[in-house]
Amino acid sequence: MKKEGFCSALALIMLGLLFGTPFASGQETSLSHPGSKNADLPNAPSTTQSTTCTENNGKPCPAWVHKLVGQYPTAPESQFQPYRVASSVNFWTYRGWQDPPLRTNKQVFRSKAFLAAHIGGAIAMIVACRTKNSGENWGSEVPAVAAVFGMDYLQFRFIGGPNAIGAPVYEMIHYGLASAR
Repeated sequence: MKKEGFCSALALIMLGLLFGTPFASGQETSLSHPGSKNADLPNAPSTTQSTTCTENNGKPCPAWVHKLVGQYPTAPESQFQPYRVASSVNFWTYRGWQDPPLRTNKQVFRSKAFLAAHIGGAIAMIVACRTKNSGENWGSEVPAVAAVFGMDYLQFRFIGGPNAIGAPVYEMIHYGLASAR
């Protein structure tokens, strides 16, 4: 294996570990046990069933109906929230399956880390395409960089920050090595 290939692979592994691993400080966890007094969560749904389900005679629906179809209507705290509190989101925050999006479009396009990484990747691509011996050409590289930008936008908005920064860092390394040929 060439020395340059080994160094590139090592740099990519280090960047992947640096940007791809969430720190414990960015994750919210609860250390209380179910039997302790601290087990109550502040945003936990109520254990009582508030329902408007009634039979034709006006009596509440039987318990087996609630088990079968769930709570009707859904409790307000369990309904989808279209936004997330901005102060609870940082670069290392990841989104859960049921959580609202991490960032708005405005927050994504005002993020210095997101913009710096993608602008750097685009500049590196432009330099590589303009260099004669790089082997890169506009027809294949522009669509690839645009696709990476689109996927990273979705990652940064809906999944987590570190996932959206790795690809443009790789672009900068790849096009930088291509330009140096």
